[in-house]
Amino acid sequence: MFGCNRKQWAISSIPNLSGHVAIVTGGNTGLGYITVRELARKGARVYMLSRTDTRALAAIEKVKGELGPELKPEIEYINFDLLSLKSAKKAAETFIQRENRLDILVNNAGIMATRYELGPDGIEIQACNGTGHFALTVSLLPLLKETAAMPDSHVRIVNLSSVGYLFTYFGKPDFSSLEDLNRNRSTWVRYGISKLMNILLTNELQKRLAESGTTNIYCLSVHPGVVDTELIRGPLQSWPILAPLAKITKLFSVTPEQGALTQLYAATSPEIEEKDLKAALLFPVAQLKAKASLAEDKDGKLGSDFWALCEALMRQKA
Repeated sequence: MFGCNRKQWAISSIPNLSGHVAIVTGGNTGLGYITVRELARKGARVYMLSRTDTRALAAIEKVKGELGPELKPEIEYINFDLLSLKSAKKAAETFIQRENRLDILVNNAGIMATRYELGPDGIEIQACNGTGHFALTVSLLPLLKETAAMPDSHVRIVNLSSVGYLFTYFGKPDFSSLEDLNRNRSTWVRYGISKLMNILLTNELQKRLAESGTTNIYCLSVHPGVVDTELIRGPLQSWPILAPLAKITKLFSVTPEQGALTQLYAATSPEIEEKDLKAALLFPVAQLKAKASLAEDKDGKLGSDFWALCEALMRQKA
């Protein structure tokens, strides 16, 4: 595991990002909010992609207030609903109309441990943690490749996963059809499968980029740790009786500022390229973690099935 003998990576280590453009999904709260703020602090123009206009715009004003007018932070908003493939594609098209480069894409948005429900595209809503970010990322891929071809580019795609992907061992994932994806498994198994999808997206992106001759885009998966964020809403809606335990859990959770460190490291640190961390899985703080066999996907079947299913869903829904 690299980094065990070095000082813990900190926000102060983020390099100057002037001239860089970034996207952060789910940027109006929690880990996404901190990621937006710190990328903007270092000079990047940051796009906050979020579902609710009022919350996003209020969050942008809050970030600007925290950073102060002297920094002149550049933060813009684009509507993005993780549950809708059409929304993801439209968000990407809107971004491409506004910008001619994209250096950092942080797929941060997500839900956890929600009750079984189908979203507007007929996809189980936790599975949208994977399908929604696939639709956004693939729609942005031509611009990401164009940026990677520019001089002195450092393009990163960071997908927020979770150690919860290990829950998949209690319910074998199957991406051969929408019906299999939508199977009503237990709440936590469905969450685990969605987080496995985030890792498979990272793996497949890196492989397909290499096959296309693009070798300088770095794709990474990140587990942020146990963080005190609004993700707890899902479990509390599923099991209201857990409310007292949620207060206890807070005692063992890190703050969003601490939780965002690993995704900020993945998005900005020169070490990613120095150590050639392609398709890597990172745990807190900024530590390389070996993937379990399902996530390693050595024969590529899970990843290729996931990719093919998402492409089919986009043709049908987006």
